[in-house]
Amino acid sequence: MTALYEMTAELVELNNLMDSFEDTDTGGDDGSMALAIRDTLEGMEMAFNDKAVAIVKFAQALEGDTTAIDAEIKRLQERKKRINNRREQLRDYLRHNMEAAGHKKIECPLFTITLAKGRDQVQIADEAALPDEYVRVKTEIKPDKVAIGKALKDGATVPGAELVTGPTSLRVK
Repeated sequence: MTALYEMTAELVELNNLMDSFEDTDTGGDDGSMALAIRDTLEGMEMAFNDKAVAIVKFAQALEGDTTAIDAEIKRLQERKKRINNRREQLRDYLRHNMEAAGHKKIECPLFTITLAKGRDQVQIADEAALPDEYVRVKTEIKPDKVAIGKALKDGATVPGAELVTGPTSLRVK
């Protein structure tokens, strides 16, 4: 089966041949040659269209695959979260019971379980009461593309920005 890019090259070549044939001194009087080129072009256009339809169908099948993969990823992430929560619950359960029983260390052939002293942590009771020297300010500078685009479309000049046409897009309805 011929690849789409090969079909495109052949179509361009045939269109150029047709254009050059019609521009010759005969003015395109040779009807049989023009008819043959037109017939070939029509056949190739149909094959090209069939190939394009097949490509879109394949792309839609891939889209279905990605939807299924996204659902599976979500399911697995939820399962991972449940497993991690269960693991933390078990560790907290063991820690609580070791503390209550007064056990600081449990040894077995595979590993040792030890209750370690907790680390110092800062707990903020009221953020607004903190002095400025203990507060970080985060500033984000980012162009407002929507406002810039509106201004450019309205005819304004915005230094450092210009309105350009993006690449063509493919729409399948």
